[in-house]
Order: sequence, then structure tokens, then C-alpha cells
Amino acid sequence: MNAIRRTALMVALTLTAVLTGAGSTAPAQASFADSAAVTTSIATTTVAAPTNVVGKLTCGRSSATMAATWNLSTSPRVSGYTVTVYFSDGFVQKVDLGPSATSWSSAIDPYYVTAFSVQYSVTTKTNYGWSTESARTGTFQC
Repeated sequence: MNAIRRTALMVALTLTAVLTGAGSTAPAQASFADSAAVTTSIATTTVAAPTNVVGKLTCGRSSATMAATWNLSTSPRVSGYTVTVYFSDGFVQKVDLGPSATSWSSAIDPYYVTAFSVQYSVTTKTNYGWSTESARTGTFQC
């Protein structure tokens, strides 16, 4: 009789455990919440173009000279300047100069500055990859 009772008790306990969720596969549930107020600001800078950019074109019978002067940029970490010459036919000529340059000149065949007009601009370049171009000068032609 004890064996029958033990078996019946074991079956009852097993069924109870299975039906009531002992060893349940339901996930545990918990909730956590936290917040903090943060103020974020990012300061950016601008690269200052060279100021007082002045162009010049000197014309002779058999030679011509293009030239430009400017004041240095006030931006930090200037790595150099690029002088750009814009020809009225769409051609663009660029010359890279060092960080302390304040002038540039170059000889040119008079034909090109008689047939086409030119304008100059100067671009500030920085060692962190940013640059800014000045406004173009007036138009020059021989």
C-alpha cells in the first residue's frame, strides 16, 4: 500500500510542479529608469580669408606680368595660400605658396592677357584641412 501511495504522491507532485510553472520558461521582468540633463555645445571656428587682395597686370610689347598682394589671414594654423587666376575664357590657373607669403607674380605671354581678361583670388589653407577663398579682384586686361 505504501508503494501505491508513494507513486500517487510522486505523480501528484510532478503534475503540480509542471502545471504551476516550477522551472517556468517565462522571462524575468524588471524595470530600470534613469535620466540626467546634459547641456552640449560644440564651438566651431571659421577660417579667415586673406584681406586687402589687390591684383595687378603689367603689360609690355613683348611681355606681361600678373601679380597679386594680400594681408595674411588672422586664422590660426595657416599652412599656406593658393593664388587663383581666373581667365575670362574659363581657364583657371592655381599657384600654391607658403604660410608667410603676401605677394605673388608671374610672367605671362601678352597674347593671353590681351585676348582674355583675368581676375585674382587668394585662398587661406590650414593644416587641419579647412580653407576659405577671398573675393575676386576686379578684372584686368592688356
